[in-house]
Amino acid sequence: MNPPENAAASLLVVDDNEDNREILSARLAQLGYTNVSIATGGKEALDRIDRAPIDLVLLDVMMPGVDGIKVLETLREKRRLAQLPVIMVSAASEQDSVVRCIELGAEDYLTKPVNATMLKARVSATLEKKRLRDDARVRMVELGHELAAARELQRGMVPLDHEPDNGAVALHFLLEPARELGGDLCDFLFSDNDTLWIGLGDVSGKGVAAAIFMARTWSVLRSIAGRAPRASTEDSDPGRVLMIANRELCKANEKSMFCSVFLARVQLRTGTLDFANAGHLPPYLVRANGTVEAIESTPVLPVGAMPETVYTAGSIALDAGDGLFIYSDGVTEATNPEGVQYGEPRLVTDLEQLAGTHGRALLDSVLARVRTYCGEAPQTDDLTALMFRWRPAS
Repeated sequence: MNPPENAAASLLVVDDNEDNREILSARLAQLGYTNVSIATGGKEALDRIDRAPIDLVLLDVMMPGVDGIKVLETLREKRRLAQLPVIMVSAASEQDSVVRCIELGAEDYLTKPVNATMLKARVSATLEKKRLRDDARVRMVELGHELAAARELQRGMVPLDHEPDNGAVALHFLLEPARELGGDLCDFLFSDNDTLWIGLGDVSGKGVAAAIFMARTWSVLRSIAGRAPRASTEDSDPGRVLMIANRELCKANEKSMFCSVFLARVQLRTGTLDFANAGHLPPYLVRANGTVEAIESTPVLPVGAMPETVYTAGSIALDAGDGLFIYSDGVTEATNPEGVQYGEPRLVTDLEQLAGTHGRALLDSVLARVRTYCGEAPQTDDLTALMFRWRPAS
């Protein structure tokens, strides 16, 4: 007989009856399993499992002292059953106990006297399932490392704070990654000495695809805004830029991904802020006098959803010291241990209290307050925000 694929697997036969142990061990040897050890009871079995790696346990149900049920309960308490499959071996009269063992996490069962054909089939199938689970577990660990590296790369895509001495603008950025790879990104661009573009976006979904679509979105937006005509021409307003970007992003978009974007253009000499909103949360205008007001706009679809979507630009006149706070829903949808979201009213209250602070301090304080509110509750979305202030030389 050719040895099975898992012939080198380590098997443990547990039975208090010597004849049963010898018969089962001999049949396993005939099937090609050469790495078989024995234990005479439940306590000895647990000791062996703790001392050396075991791939499969064939466990008798009824034994004096520590019986098969107690062995399973102990393995379950130690969370070992996910990696260690157990096949119960029982007499026909012990079926109620076998049901309890299956409930506790046993993989399968055999009835005494053990049929050689059934033994071969169930041992082979159980070891194959273990091999597949082990392979999947290794792959998940590798994927976790890859996603962690990708999160760090994504974090590195967030621009550094921009606050030049005697400059007309101060820009500060925040991206606090969640455990998953997300699709948030914020950025800025000077298309000429007098024109600043700023924006923040959030792609639908999570994972590598969302991160790649976000990178594509921002590449398209930067390309269009960077070569736009001067700010005085209507062909370069944020609405037009979003419309051109949207048509481009709808191409080769088989997965139907889309991205909410708030895009703004600031004319630095006059303080005119033109903006367009593609399905994003309304940002907040943080006035120098401490008032906070939402920048509302007509609801429209995110970019990438429908190629003919029309985006209309609005305009706001900034006063010296006025600022703009743009954020993703990871801020307001962060939840506390009771499942209650941080919410927009709480964010507005915090912004009103922090309105007079430096941009970096404002973002750090918002993040600290969200963290305090959430406590130990796990979060699944990135916390992304930017703070812009206009500070003309006059």
